Amino acid sequence: MKVLKRGVLTVVCAATAAMCGFGLSACAQNEADGDFSYTVAMPDGAPALAVAHLMVEDMQFGGEVNYKVVNSNAIVQQVSGGEADICILPVNAAVQVAGSGEEYSLLGTVTHGNLYMLSAKHPDEQITASNLSTLVGKTVGCMQLSSFVGNVFKMILDDNGISYEVVESADVAKEDCVNLINIADPAYGISPSAEFDYMIGAEPVVTAKINGSASAAAPLRLVGDLQALYGEEGYPQAVMLAKNSVIEENEEFITDFISAVEANAEWIASDGAVMSDIVAAINANYGGAISSLTANNLNSAVISRCAIEFVSASECRQEITEFIGKLEVLTGTSLTISDSFFYNAD
Repeated sequence: MKVLKRGVLTVVCAATAAMCGFGLSACAQNEADGDFSYTVAMPDGAPALAVAHLMVEDMQFGGEVNYKVVNSNAIVQQVSGGEADICILPVNAAVQVAGSGEEYSLLGTVTHGNLYMLSAKHPDEQITASNLSTLVGKTVGCMQLSSFVGNVFKMILDDNGISYEVVESADVAKEDCVNLINIADPAYGISPSAEFDYMIGAEPVVTAKINGSASAAAPLRLVGDLQALYGEEGYPQAVMLAKNSVIEENEEFITDFISAVEANAEWIASDGAVMSDIVAAINANYGGAISSLTANNLNSAVISRCAIEFVSASECRQEITEFIGKLEVLTGTSLTISDSFFYNAD
């Protein structure tokens, strides 16, 4: 069957928008089969929520689009191995594997910080920039301490002149600095009697931890927001890349896909988003694995804390460049980020 051309697609979308309420849903479903087949890969969690509506409606955009949810540890391979045509991954990983702009271009940012601090030992404290020094002498368990999560927290401590050290356990914690302890397993079952004074993780995992401790004598509480601690504008977290070959051969698809991702941010925060449908769609595209998202830990408050919003490459370019610059200083590494890395839709 013949693929709808862009002019026809626009008319159909305009007509169906009133029915579906959020732009491209109906028209993307009902387009005729095209002659392209693309893979869209993303890690489980907030990045998957950034394209949830597309998976719920199985939007095909006139061709064949295969949505692929993977474990966070496997997402970089989707780009470095050229497996994904479009991929959502942490901004630091995106720059590391594709910053030259030779194979992939950055379409935009899709989540803008969903890292939070929890505590069972200090549930009544709210950690802010003004009292961040209260963490000195305390232990902070951090998921992915040597990558994105840990690097953001280290930037915050550096910006506020607070020293820190990475220690193996609370048994060797020091009194004159913040003691950082790596949590290697994202599924770590932290308990109220855990060795940490505080824990840092990403939504929706933090809500799962809070819910899991609800019946305990000292349940976990959310006590800090790393977006607020980082600064007024927050930080870019997950970005969306596309193969340059796909952009060159089918820019109409790229344009329509971006429009659907933009609309998703509004849809997922609306009453039209059914949480069980979202979880089912993610699980259906997870290759037999089970998502960390469940009906018990996914709700409107969690979605709000995931900070889902598409910001185009031209609009997020400065904040990404500044963030990568701070990351280079922190890690002592040099990262390539070329002008051609940022997609120009004009």
